[in-house]
Amino acid sequence: ADCYKLPGEELIKTLEQLEQVFETLESVAGSHIALVRKEIKGHKELADLKVDYSQLFVGPYCVLAPPYGSVYLEDQRRVMGDSTMNVQERYAEAGLTIAEIFKDNPDHIQAELEFMYFLIFKEIEAIQEGSHEAVSSFLLKQRSFLQDHLSVWVKDFVQKIEKHSQTNFYKGLAMATQTFISEDFAEIAELEISEPAPAVVSG
Repeated sequence: ADCYKLPGEELIKTLEQLEQVFETLESVAGSHIALVRKEIKGHKELADLKVDYSQLFVGPYCVLAPPYGSVYLEDQRRVMGDSTMNVQERYAEAGLTIAEIFKDNPDHIQAELEFMYFLIFKEIEAIQEGSHEAVSSFLLKQRSFLQDHLSVWVKDFVQKIEKHSQTNFYKGLAMATQTFISEDFAEIAELEISEPAPAVVSG
């Protein structure tokens, strides 16, 4: 998620940490991050990335690789469609709201990746607490969100980045993103997850 912010000095450290995480997870995505990390050597590369970032994801006249799920999921290729509302509902169901400092749409790639991070964090927390029902609940939320949103539109998003990006950095980042989402979804899809028992209401 942090890699889809406007590039700054902190990006180098973020990439180093991300490469270590992917190595621990034995993810193929790590090879893409290792390559793109070498693309950044100083201020000039960061300046080039900012230009590429703006052309790909911001505009102003033409957004070459829109970072919003609704653009790829809606028939009219429009932002803030029904799929965006569904994303927002899922955030709310998990007890989340969009931070005031985040000035973009709820289905921005950055927000959706952060939501997946939150669900994984809560799953780990539930495992540590021995709450099997909570573990199942957060795993189901992850699988459902990947199935209905992230894993559905990320391929088209990545194709646009590969077609229009002027830097190897964003091409490599796009491939790392698609690779990891595919790996994660494949792993979760194979799990046998029990549905949480319905609440019993007396009266």
